[in-house]
Amino acid sequence: MIQGLISDIHGNLAALKAVIADMENSGAKRIICLGDVVGYGPFPGECLDLVQRCGAVLMGNHEEALLYGADNFNPRARRAIDWTREHIKHDGGPEVVARREAVLKNLKIQAKTGNFLFAHASPRQPTREYVMPRDVRNVGKMQEIFSLIPHICFVGHTHVPGVFLEDLTFTRPGELFANTYFIDQGEKALINIGSVGQPRDGDIRASYVLLDDEPGNQRVIFRRVEYDLEETARAIEANSMLDNHLAERLRHGR
Repeated sequence: MIQGLISDIHGNLAALKAVIADMENSGAKRIICLGDVVGYGPFPGECLDLVQRCGAVLMGNHEEALLYGADNFNPRARRAIDWTREHIKHDGGPEVVARREAVLKNLKIQAKTGNFLFAHASPRQPTREYVMPRDVRNVGKMQEIFSLIPHICFVGHTHVPGVFLEDLTFTRPGELFANTYFIDQGEKALINIGSVGQPRDGDIRASYVLLDDEPGNQRVIFRRVEYDLEETARAIEANSMLDNHLAERLRHGR
């Protein structure tokens, strides 16, 4: 079965719609969302509506901040999450608000299917820990993280897609044959699926992966999808509670 894995949507409705369409055209039968549906972007409610179709939705640090407070966020992110919290309370009728709040209240911290582990950030700190490409030089950190991975762990959070291996290497999708990581049964991997709604690897297109778990031919396919970026950027700029810098990030992929 082919599954679509998405993360870090950040209220970018146009990007999410484009990714869902691409997944469906690629034969995905199930979607797993690794969190950060909200935060930064102008359409948090609509994005929460769409992820209700997912087989599992995990808690990201932005949902955690929405529910429990954003004291550790920078001013831009805190302002965006404060606006998001109020917007969700008042956007739509009582049934719509209740449905969206139910999504938030039922978020999972991690999910596991066989030897596949899913988290927003890392298996060690599921909602908050950043695992960056440079961390391959941090032997202790990576050894501890890999000790918690049964076989393959999928994460988001950094908005930078790629594959970490236990031998302390990081490979970007473009360095893989056909943007595909072929799963080796004897090899542990930490796979960052990138960001749907705010990529930070220099590529402005939405990022997600397809997981083909067919026995004997398991593989992870990194996908990039074009979308109407300006639709989201203009909506950010029209919202006085969202910093214009967030629109520029979309235009530059940083």
